[in-house]
Amino acid sequence: MRRALPRLALGAVLAALAGCATERAYPGPAQPKDEVATIVGTPALNAGLPIEAVIRKVDATVVGVVYSHVQVLPGHHTILVDCLMPAEHTTVRFALEVDAGAGERYELVAESAPGNHSCGEVRIERR
Repeated sequence: MRRALPRLALGAVLAALAGCATERAYPGPAQPKDEVATIVGTPALNAGLPIEAVIRKVDATVVGVVYSHVQVLPGHHTILVDCLMPAEHTTVRFALEVDAGAGERYELVAESAPGNHSCGEVRIERR
């Protein structure tokens, strides 16, 4: 049993670093997946994607940099997203609105501006 604790701790750290961790942006205990909506941005470790959509805040909840998934209760939400183009060293911030449905999954999609030197748009798509 002694060795299980370090392995569990290591597993939690690795999952968070891989961007698999999920932030809850609602009060109280965790709800079943079919009763919440999930918003998905770019994972923190992403193999050098040319453009990234990073969730910074959902409503009043600041989202930690290790979280690429955020669960919310159904309803209207405001999402603050940073769109990064690491090769260009540019960041553009966007505020998005979504009416989230229970059990739904929403993904952030980032697109570059003409010339590919900065982010031109981030939108949210139901998947």
